Amino acid sequence: MTIQASLEEQPDERGAVRRTLRLGVGGRLGDGTTASALVRNISASGMLLETATALGEGDAIAVALPEAGDCTARVVWSDAPLYGCRFAAPLPAAAVSAALLRGQPRGTPSDDGGAEDEFGTRLQRLRRERGMSLGDVAKRLGVSKPTVWAWEHGKSRPIERRLAAIAEALGVTPGGLEPAPAALPEAVERSRREIARAYGVEPAQVRIMIEL
Repeated sequence: MTIQASLEEQPDERGAVRRTLRLGVGGRLGDGTTASALVRNISASGMLLETATALGEGDAIAVALPEAGDCTARVVWSDAPLYGCRFAAPLPAAAVSAALLRGQPRGTPSDDGGAEDEFGTRLQRLRRERGMSLGDVAKRLGVSKPTVWAWEHGKSRPIERRLAAIAEALGVTPGGLEPAPAALPEAVERSRREIARAYGVEPAQVRIMIEL
Protein backbone atom coordinates (compact mmCIF):
# COMPACT_ATOMS: atom_id res chain seq x y z
CA MET A 1 0.00 0.00 0.00
CA THR A 2 1.27 3.47 -0.90
CA ILE A 3 0.75 6.32 1.58
CA GLN A 4 0.69 9.91 0.37
CA ALA A 5 2.87 12.23 2.45
CA SER A 6 4.54 15.62 2.51
CA LEU A 7 8.18 16.29 3.34
CA GLU A 8 8.66 19.63 5.08
CA GLU A 9 12.00 21.37 5.50
CA GLN A 10 12.51 24.01 8.18
CA PRO A 11 15.67 25.42 9.79
CA ASP A 12 16.09 24.55 13.47
CA GLU A 13 17.48 26.82 16.18
CA ARG A 14 21.04 26.12 14.99
CA GLY A 15 20.23 26.96 11.39
CA ALA A 16 20.43 23.33 10.23
CA VAL A 17 17.65 21.91 8.05
CA ARG A 18 15.06 19.88 9.91
CA ARG A 19 12.92 17.54 7.81
CA THR A 20 9.49 16.35 8.91
CA LEU A 21 7.49 13.73 7.02
CA ARG A 22 3.72 13.97 7.50
CA LEU A 23 1.65 10.99 6.39
CA GLY A 24 -1.77 11.16 4.79
CA VAL A 25 -1.37 14.64 3.29
CA GLY A 26 -0.12 15.98 -0.04
CA GLY A 27 2.84 18.25 -0.56
CA ARG A 28 3.11 21.49 -2.48
CA LEU A 29 5.99 21.54 -4.93
CA GLY A 30 7.56 24.87 -5.72
CA ASP A 31 7.34 26.75 -2.43
CA GLY A 32 10.81 25.63 -1.38
CA THR A 33 9.73 24.24 1.98
CA THR A 34 7.24 21.43 1.31
CA ALA A 35 7.46 18.64 -1.27
CA SER A 36 5.35 15.65 -2.23
CA ALA A 37 6.40 12.22 -1.03
CA LEU A 38 5.12 8.65 -1.10
CA VAL A 39 5.72 5.98 1.53
CA ARG A 40 5.90 2.83 -0.57
CA ASN A 41 6.21 0.47 2.38
CA ILE A 42 6.37 0.79 6.16
CA SER A 43 7.13 -1.70 8.92
CA ALA A 44 8.18 -1.65 12.56
CA SER A 45 11.84 -1.25 11.59
CA GLY A 46 11.75 1.15 8.64
CA MET A 47 10.11 2.48 5.50
CA LEU A 48 10.68 2.90 1.78
CA LEU A 49 10.28 6.56 0.83
CA GLU A 50 9.91 8.05 -2.65
CA THR A 51 10.44 11.79 -3.06
CA ALA A 52 11.97 14.29 -5.48
CA THR A 53 13.77 15.90 -2.53
CA ALA A 54 17.46 14.99 -2.58
CA LEU A 55 18.41 12.99 0.51
CA GLY A 56 21.73 11.47 1.50
CA GLU A 57 22.66 8.41 3.52
CA GLY A 58 22.62 9.29 7.20
CA ASP A 59 20.09 12.12 6.84
CA ALA A 60 17.59 12.23 9.69
CA ILE A 61 13.84 12.65 9.19
CA ALA A 62 11.21 13.27 11.86
CA VAL A 63 8.19 11.16 10.93
CA ALA A 64 4.82 12.30 12.32
CA LEU A 65 2.96 9.04 12.93
CA PRO A 66 -0.53 8.50 14.32
CA GLU A 67 -0.45 6.58 17.62
CA ALA A 68 3.30 7.21 17.99
CA GLY A 69 3.90 10.94 17.53
CA ASP A 70 7.21 12.07 16.05
CA CYS A 71 9.68 9.25 15.39
CA THR A 72 13.18 9.61 13.98
CA ALA A 73 14.27 7.73 10.89
CA ARG A 74 17.61 7.82 9.06
CA VAL A 75 18.33 7.17 5.41
CA VAL A 76 20.38 3.96 5.18
CA TRP A 77 20.46 3.61 1.38
CA SER A 78 19.45 5.75 -1.55
CA ASP A 79 18.62 5.26 -5.20
CA ALA A 80 16.86 8.53 -6.02
CA PRO A 81 13.94 8.96 -5.99
CA LEU A 82 13.76 5.96 -3.61
CA TYR A 83 15.24 6.00 -0.10
CA GLY A 84 15.41 3.21 2.45
CA CYS A 85 14.96 4.56 5.99
CA ARG A 86 15.41 2.85 9.36
CA PHE A 87 13.62 3.99 12.52
CA ALA A 88 15.76 4.83 15.53
CA ALA A 89 13.56 2.52 17.60
CA PRO A 90 11.09 -0.14 16.43
CA LEU A 91 7.53 1.11 16.05
CA PRO A 92 4.67 -0.41 18.07
CA ALA A 93 2.32 -2.58 16.02
CA ALA A 94 -0.51 -0.09 16.64
CA ALA A 95 1.55 2.72 15.06
CA VAL A 96 2.23 0.65 11.94
CA SER A 97 -1.45 -0.27 11.60
CA ALA A 98 -2.54 3.34 12.06
CA ALA A 99 -0.04 4.50 9.43
CA LEU A 100 -1.30 1.91 6.93
CA LEU A 101 -4.87 3.09 7.49
CA ARG A 102 -3.76 6.58 6.43
CA GLY A 103 -3.01 5.13 3.00
CA GLN A 104 -6.42 3.52 2.52
CA PRO A 105 -9.11 5.79 1.04
CA ARG A 106 -12.38 5.59 2.95
CA GLY A 107 -14.98 3.29 1.46
CA THR A 108 -12.51 1.40 -0.70
CA PRO A 109 -10.88 -1.98 -0.18
CA SER A 110 -7.22 -2.12 0.73
CA ASP A 111 -4.72 -2.29 -2.14
CA ASP A 112 -3.08 -5.69 -2.36
CA GLY A 113 -0.53 -4.48 -4.94
CA GLY A 114 -1.54 -7.20 -7.42
CA ALA A 115 0.03 -5.65 -10.53
CA GLU A 116 3.30 -4.86 -8.77
CA ASP A 117 3.40 -8.34 -7.21
CA GLU A 118 2.97 -9.96 -10.65
CA PHE A 119 5.77 -7.83 -12.07
CA GLY A 120 8.03 -8.64 -9.11
CA THR A 121 7.35 -12.38 -9.31
CA ARG A 122 8.24 -12.43 -13.01
CA LEU A 123 11.36 -10.33 -12.43
CA GLN A 124 12.56 -12.71 -9.70
CA ARG A 125 11.88 -15.79 -11.83
CA LEU A 126 13.76 -14.38 -14.84
CA ARG A 127 16.70 -13.41 -12.63
CA ARG A 128 16.94 -16.86 -11.05
CA GLU A 129 16.56 -18.66 -14.39
CA ARG A 130 19.66 -16.80 -15.56
CA GLY A 131 21.62 -17.62 -12.41
CA MET A 132 21.90 -13.97 -11.42
CA SER A 133 21.97 -12.68 -7.85
CA LEU A 134 20.35 -9.50 -6.59
CA GLY A 135 23.83 -7.99 -6.59
CA ASP A 136 24.41 -8.98 -10.22
CA VAL A 137 21.25 -7.21 -11.38
CA ALA A 138 21.89 -4.21 -9.14
CA LYS A 139 25.42 -3.81 -10.52
CA ARG A 140 24.24 -4.03 -14.14
CA LEU A 141 21.63 -1.34 -13.51
CA GLY A 142 23.66 0.91 -11.21
CA VAL A 143 21.19 0.62 -8.33
CA SER A 144 21.31 -0.87 -4.83
CA LYS A 145 20.46 -4.47 -3.91
CA PRO A 146 17.59 -3.29 -1.64
CA THR A 147 16.08 -1.55 -4.67
CA VAL A 148 16.00 -4.77 -6.72
CA TRP A 149 14.66 -6.63 -3.68
CA ALA A 150 11.85 -4.06 -3.35
CA TRP A 151 10.94 -4.51 -7.03
CA GLU A 152 10.77 -8.29 -6.68
CA HIS A 153 8.63 -8.17 -3.55
CA GLY A 154 6.10 -5.66 -4.87
CA LYS A 155 7.22 -2.93 -2.46
CA SER A 156 7.95 -0.56 -5.33
CA ARG A 157 8.07 -0.56 -9.11
CA PRO A 158 10.88 0.79 -11.29
CA ILE A 159 10.22 3.99 -13.19
CA GLU A 160 9.34 3.49 -16.85
CA ARG A 161 12.71 4.63 -18.21
CA ARG A 162 14.44 1.79 -16.32
CA LEU A 163 12.38 -1.01 -17.85
CA ALA A 164 14.41 -1.22 -21.06
CA ALA A 165 17.67 -1.53 -19.07
CA ILE A 166 16.16 -4.21 -16.81
CA ALA A 167 14.95 -6.16 -19.84
CA GLU A 168 18.39 -5.92 -21.48
CA ALA A 169 20.09 -7.13 -18.27
CA LEU A 170 17.80 -10.18 -18.22
CA GLY A 171 18.00 -10.84 -21.95
CA VAL A 172 14.31 -10.25 -22.73
CA THR A 173 12.26 -7.58 -24.45
CA PRO A 174 10.54 -4.95 -22.24
CA GLY A 175 7.25 -6.73 -22.95
CA GLY A 176 8.78 -9.92 -21.60
CA LEU A 177 8.86 -8.39 -18.11
CA GLU A 178 5.06 -8.22 -18.00
CA PRO A 179 2.93 -11.29 -17.22
CA ALA A 180 0.73 -12.69 -19.95
CA PRO A 181 -2.82 -11.29 -19.91
CA ALA A 182 -5.32 -13.39 -18.03
CA ALA A 183 -7.73 -15.57 -19.97
CA LEU A 184 -11.14 -13.96 -20.45
CA PRO A 185 -13.06 -16.22 -17.97
CA GLU A 186 -10.38 -15.66 -15.33
CA ALA A 187 -10.52 -11.88 -15.89
CA VAL A 188 -14.31 -11.88 -15.48
CA GLU A 189 -14.15 -13.91 -12.27
CA ARG A 190 -11.46 -11.65 -10.85
CA SER A 191 -13.59 -8.60 -11.63
CA ARG A 192 -16.59 -10.28 -10.00
CA ARG A 193 -14.60 -10.87 -6.79
CA GLU A 194 -13.29 -7.28 -6.74
CA ILE A 195 -16.79 -5.82 -7.21
CA ALA A 196 -18.18 -8.09 -4.49
CA ARG A 197 -15.42 -7.04 -2.09
CA ALA A 198 -16.03 -3.35 -2.81
CA TYR A 199 -19.77 -3.65 -2.08
CA GLY A 200 -19.53 -6.14 0.77
CA VAL A 201 -21.50 -8.93 -0.89
CA GLU A 202 -20.81 -12.49 -2.01
CA PRO A 203 -19.35 -12.96 -5.53
CA ALA A 204 -22.37 -15.11 -6.44
CA GLN A 205 -24.57 -12.02 -6.01
CA VAL A 206 -22.67 -10.07 -8.70
CA ARG A 207 -23.89 -10.40 -12.28
CA ILE A 208 -21.75 -9.05 -15.11
CA MET A 209 -23.46 -8.26 -18.41
CA ILE A 210 -21.47 -7.68 -21.59
CA GLU A 211 -23.14 -5.99 -24.58
CA LEU A 212 -21.61 -6.89 -27.93
